[in-house]
Amino acid sequence: MFIFSTYTELYAPVVIEDEDSGSDAESLSISKDTEMEQPSAANIIANLASQIDHCAISRFNICRSDIWDGAVRGFKRGTFSEKKDLYVNFSDDEGRLEEGIDMGGPKREFLSLLMRRLNQRPIFDGPPESRYLVYNSTASRDNEYRLAGQMIAVSIVHGGPGPNFLSKDLVSYMSGQSSFNSSVEDIKDEVIGTVLQEILNASSLESLQDLMLRHSTMLQTAGCFKSVASLQEKHSVVREYLRWYIIERNHSAIESTAAVPCGYGPSSLPCG
Repeated sequence: MFIFSTYTELYAPVVIEDEDSGSDAESLSISKDTEMEQPSAANIIANLASQIDHCAISRFNICRSDIWDGAVRGFKRGTFSEKKDLYVNFSDDEGRLEEGIDMGGPKREFLSLLMRRLNQRPIFDGPPESRYLVYNSTASRDNEYRLAGQMIAVSIVHGGPGPNFLSKDLVSYMSGQSSFNSSVEDIKDEVIGTVLQEILNASSLESLQDLMLRHSTMLQTAGCFKSVASLQEKHSVVREYLRWYIIERNHSAIESTAAVPCGYGPSSLPCG
């Protein structure tokens, strides 16, 4: 993931318009040459990191018992800028500051702790190691999605960890790729998970058709209710529902996370 508005196009497919009858082979060659000239993730991150002004600081006062509150206060402070260095002071519950000067260690520790807390926020669902964004009305009112995108990008550019807890399908979608490989195990809602597993376990076309009718309301909500003519279609039905449940129904939350107004956004930055 990189700055959303500036770098997303680096990973978009290159389309060559044929005004006459140019060959497909020539177009493919041009496309590949163009892609080879694109900067790597490491180079773009290094370029963003080189823009940090180490003579100016954004201060974070972090109480270890409430990392999230201190982080939110720091990011929302009027003097905060992603192009300033981060200066972190840890304190205990009584407000006593820990001794020592921030030479980078407290900053890295803070960013690591922040990514762990972010994983636990209600804007995410799914397994701990494969989380996807979900819509939460309270988080939306508090602008938490954009804040999360800002935190992720700042952590990566300032030398902290990336959000290695994110679902690969979510990262692929935010990067403009079409791959999707989620499974029923990624759904934490027991009722929905049970229905999808029943569809996958259908042993005959008749039983599949019966399940489709029985759960038609749920399937219609996702736009994947249809008349099935073969048992093998059960796989496409479940796949379509999973994509709707994980990606499409949460589109507004994903877009809000990617569209970070400060300049940093998580559409192409590496998550590992």
